[in-house]
Amino acid sequence: MANRPGATLPFTVFESPIHATYAWESGPQAVLLVHGFPGTPAEMRRVGDIFAGAGWSGQSLLLPGFGADFPALAHKRHTDWHAAVDSALKTLQQRYHRVVIAGNSMGGALALRAAATHRVDGVVLFAPFWRVDSWLDRLYPVAERVLPRVRPFVGANFADPRLRNELQHFLPDADLADPGVQRAVRRLEFPTRALGQVRRAGQIAYEVSERVTAPVLIFQGRGDVLVRPAITRQLAGRLPNLAGYVEVDGEHDLVRGVAPGWPTVASLLHHFAVQIAASTRSLPSHPS
Repeated sequence: MANRPGATLPFTVFESPIHATYAWESGPQAVLLVHGFPGTPAEMRRVGDIFAGAGWSGQSLLLPGFGADFPALAHKRHTDWHAAVDSALKTLQQRYHRVVIAGNSMGGALALRAAATHRVDGVVLFAPFWRVDSWLDRLYPVAERVLPRVRPFVGANFADPRLRNELQHFLPDADLADPGVQRAVRRLEFPTRALGQVRRAGQIAYEVSERVTAPVLIFQGRGDVLVRPAITRQLAGRLPNLAGYVEVDGEHDLVRGVAPGWPTVASLLHHFAVQIAASTRSLPSHPS
C-alpha cells in the first residue's frame, strides 16, 4: 500500500518550527528569500544571515503546498507560487528603500520571473533550476498521463550518509534507522503533476530571463548533478546584466553553508549586498 502526502505516517513532514517563515530588521533595505523544491525557509537561513550581517532586513517565504502544507502540493500550480512571491515582494517594496530577491533551485526560477515582472534592485540565484538536463525531460508530457504518481525513494539505500542527510532535511522527525520508517519512506508517493509545475516554472524563468534588467549574481556548485553547471551557464548567458557567475566546490545544497566553497559564496554575497545597499541610481556589477 502506498503512502501519499497526507496519509498516516510514522513521522511528521516539515512540522518543526524551523520550517516556518521568519523575518528580521537590520536596515532600510530588504531581501526576499525563496526556497526550492521540496524545501522550506529553513534552507535559506545561512543566506539570510549574510544579508543581515551586511545591514539588510529580510523576509523568508513559505510557498503554497510546502512545509506543513505539503499534503496539498498536488493541488497547487506554478501560478500559486508566482502569486505568493509577487505578494511578498510587493509588501517589501512598500516598506523598504531597496529590495533584492534571492532564490534557491526552483526558488531561483520563481525569483527570475518576479525580477522580469517587477523592478528589483538585485537578484541572487543558487543553482537556478530551469530544466531537467536529461532526455527524460522530453518524456514528461507522456509520463504525466501514464504515471500520475511516482515513488522517488523506492530504491533508497538508507546506509548512504548523503541520502540520510538529505532525507533528514525533508523528514526531520523521522527515525531513519527504524525499519518501519524505512518501509514507509520507500512507499511515499509524489504527484507527477507537481513535478510538472516545477518544470513549467523553470521554462517560464528561461523564457523571461532576457527581460531581467537588475544585476544578477549566480552561485553554482561544480558537483551539482540536479542543476548541472553547463545548464546554469546557458541561463547566465541570457541575462543582460549578469553581475557575476561563480562556480565553487559543492553540490546542489550550496545554501546550507556546508559546501567546501561556502566561504567564497559568503564573501562574494556579502560584497554584493553591501554594494547594492550603497549604490544610487546605477546598480553595481560584481567582480567575477
